Amino acid sequence: MAEAALLEEPGEVIPPPEAGPPPEAAPPPEATIPAPPPQPAGPPVIVRDRFVVETGTPIPDLDTPSAKAYAVEDRKDLGRKLFGLVCTPGLPTRTDVMGVLRGEELPGLMPLVEWDILDWVPLGQRSMIVIYDRPRGDRILTNMEAGKFKFNEYEFPRRVIEPLVNGIKSMSMFDMPHRSIRPRNVFFMDEELQNLVLGDCSTVPPGFDQPPLFEPIDRGMAQPGGRGRGGLADDIYALGVTLVVLILGYNPFTRMSEDDILKAKMEQGSYAALCGNLRLPIPMLEPLRGMLNDVVEDRWGLDELEGWLAGRKQPSIRQTPIARSEFPFEFEGRNHVTPRTLARDMARHREKGIEIMKDEALLTWLRRGLDQAARADGVRAALDLAALHRDEPQGTDEYLLAKICMILDPQSPIRYKGFSFMPDGFGPAMGVEVLRRGDVQVPTEVLSYEIPAIWYALQTTVFTGASVQQREYLQMKGFLNIRDPGYGWERCLYEINPTLPCQSGHIVKDYVIDIENLLPALDAAANRVDTKQTPMDRHVAAFIAANFDEDIHPHLKALAAPTPETSTIGMLSLLAFLQWKLRLNALFGLSSWVGGLLGPAINTYHSRTKRRDIEKEIPRLVRKGSLPELFDMIDNADNRKADQEGFAIACAQFAADEKEIREIEGSGTERQTKAELSGQQTAAVMSIMMAMIVISVLLIARMF
Repeated sequence: MAEAALLEEPGEVIPPPEAGPPPEAAPPPEATIPAPPPQPAGPPVIVRDRFVVETGTPIPDLDTPSAKAYAVEDRKDLGRKLFGLVCTPGLPTRTDVMGVLRGEELPGLMPLVEWDILDWVPLGQRSMIVIYDRPRGDRILTNMEAGKFKFNEYEFPRRVIEPLVNGIKSMSMFDMPHRSIRPRNVFFMDEELQNLVLGDCSTVPPGFDQPPLFEPIDRGMAQPGGRGRGGLADDIYALGVTLVVLILGYNPFTRMSEDDILKAKMEQGSYAALCGNLRLPIPMLEPLRGMLNDVVEDRWGLDELEGWLAGRKQPSIRQTPIARSEFPFEFEGRNHVTPRTLARDMARHREKGIEIMKDEALLTWLRRGLDQAARADGVRAALDLAALHRDEPQGTDEYLLAKICMILDPQSPIRYKGFSFMPDGFGPAMGVEVLRRGDVQVPTEVLSYEIPAIWYALQTTVFTGASVQQREYLQMKGFLNIRDPGYGWERCLYEINPTLPCQSGHIVKDYVIDIENLLPALDAAANRVDTKQTPMDRHVAAFIAANFDEDIHPHLKALAAPTPETSTIGMLSLLAFLQWKLRLNALFGLSSWVGGLLGPAINTYHSRTKRRDIEKEIPRLVRKGSLPELFDMIDNADNRKADQEGFAIACAQFAADEKEIREIEGSGTERQTKAELSGQQTAAVMSIMMAMIVISVLLIARMF
C-alpha cells in the first residue's frame, strides 16, 4: 500500500469494517429468479463426451451470484483443473460471448473451455453449463484478505491494472463488453499470483450480477435485467470502481445503502462521491478521474489507459459541473438539489410523484432554483398534451409520470409503473419480468404506447445503435398488435431475447434455445403431458416464428383460423415443414400426439370411405414418425381434388335423381291436380269446337 506521504492529504480515512457484508454486495432482491427446488445430487453429467461435471462436488468459493460452481474432470487430460457454472434455468445468457471465447486463450480473461445444455438432476431439469479453467490462485480479494497478495503503488499498475485492461481489450476485439467487472470477479490463474484475469461474464444478461456501485449512474438506476448491453465505456467505469476497492483492500462503501451511493453519485459526480473522502495514491488520481467521469464522451478509453500505463502524459480531463439548485426541493422526506435525484424518487414513489408533477412548485423550482426554463417548458408542454389526450393512454397519470421523469433526467433509464430499463436492455428486462412474475402487462404497455420513443427524442447526442434500436421497437409494436399465434407479446419476447429458452409449459424444463431441438423436445414431452392438448401453443408458435428463417406465414395464417379443422391442418403443416426442412429423425411420440388430434381435419373429407381409409392409415404413419407423410396423407392435393370432384358429381347426381323422383313419384294430390287440370283443358277445347260448329250451321241455314 502506498506510503502516507504519497497519499492525497484532504479527506477522511475510512477504516475497514470490523464485521459486516463481504466486499461486494449481492444483487438486489428484484434480481432473484425463482428456480426449481434443489434435489439430491445425481450422477455426473458428460459435456461433449469429454468433460465430466460432478453434481455431488460443488465449489461454493467459485459461485457467482446467479450460477453455482461444480468440479469438472477432463477425460483427455486428468491433471487439468476445471470447474463448471450451472446457470439459473430460464435466465437469458450470452451465448454470443460463449461462442467467441470458447477455446480461446486471451490475455486478461479466464479461459472458457466449453458449454452445453444438459439434464441437471439437482434442479430437476435441463440447464446450461459453462466450463472454465479453474483459477489456482483464487480471487484477488481472498488473497488480499489473507495477506497472500501485497503490492505497493509502483507495482499496482503493472500487477493489477495492466492485466485487467488487457481483459477489457480482449473483449473489445470482438466488439463485446464484459459487463461483469467487480472485485470478486477477479482471479489469479496461477498459484504464484502473477496471472490476473477477469472471471465469467456469459452466464447472465449484461450487468445483471453487478451491484449498482460498479455500474455507471444511468445503468445503476435500472433493474438488474434492464441494465442493457452497454459498451466499452461501462467496462472502464466498472474498472475504475474496482480499482478503488483493490487499492484499499476492502470496500469502503459497505456501510452505505445502494440508494445513498446512487444519490451521492448523482449530486456530487462519481469521482467525488467515490474518491473524495478516501486517501488514495496521488499517481492513481488522474486515471480514476478519467475512468469515473460521468460524461461518457469524456471518459477515458483504452487508448488513454494504455498511454497512461506506458508513462505518457494524458490530456487534462474536462469536468462537467453538475446542475444544482440554489434551494432544495423537498419530496418524500428528502431534499433534492438536482433534477436527477428528484426524478428517481418520483419514479419510486409514484403516487406522490403524480401529485407533485402537476404542482406549480415543481416548475418554479426548475426555473428559479436550477435556471432551466427549457426543462420547465418541457414539463408544462407534457402536462398540456396529456390534457388533450385525457381519454387515451397518453393522458394517463402513469404515462405522464414516465415522460416527466425522462424530461427531468434524459439520461436515466426508462421508468414506467416500476419497470425500469435502459433502451438497450428492454429484452432481458422483459424476460426477467416474465420469469419472476409471469406478468407482461407493463412491458407490453411500454411497447404499445411507444414510451421508448420519448427517451430517444430527448437525447442531445447521437450514440451508436440508436437507429437500430428504434427500428426494433417499431417492429416489436407491430408484432404486439397481431393477436394470432406466432405473434403477440410472445413473439416480442423471443425476438429480443435470442437465448431465452422456449417457455411453453410442455417443454420449459427442456431448456430449448435452438430451433433444431424444439421438435425433439416436443417428441419427448408426448410421454408426460396430456396429449389432448395441442403441442402448438402460443409460445411454441412464437418461438418458431422468431427462430426459424423460412417463410411460415401461410402456416401461421392457417393456424390462426377460427375453425378447428383449418387450425389443426395449420398446426400439422407447420410441424411437418419444420421436420422436413431441418431434416430431423423420426418423431414417434410427437407423431402419435399429433395423430390423435387430427379428427377435425379428417372430417373435412366428404367421402366416408376416404375418412375410414385415412383413420386406418394413421397408425402406420405414426409408427414411421414422419410428420411430413402424415400431413401429405391428411392434406394431399390430389386426394382433396378427387374428393371435391367426387362430391360435386355426387351432389349433381343427387339433385337430378331427386328431380326425377319428384316427377315420377309425386304425391297423390299432385296427380289429382294434374288430372283435373288436363280435364279442364280438354273440356275447354271441346266446348270451343262445338260452339264453332253450331255457329257455322246457323250461318249456313240463314243464308239459304
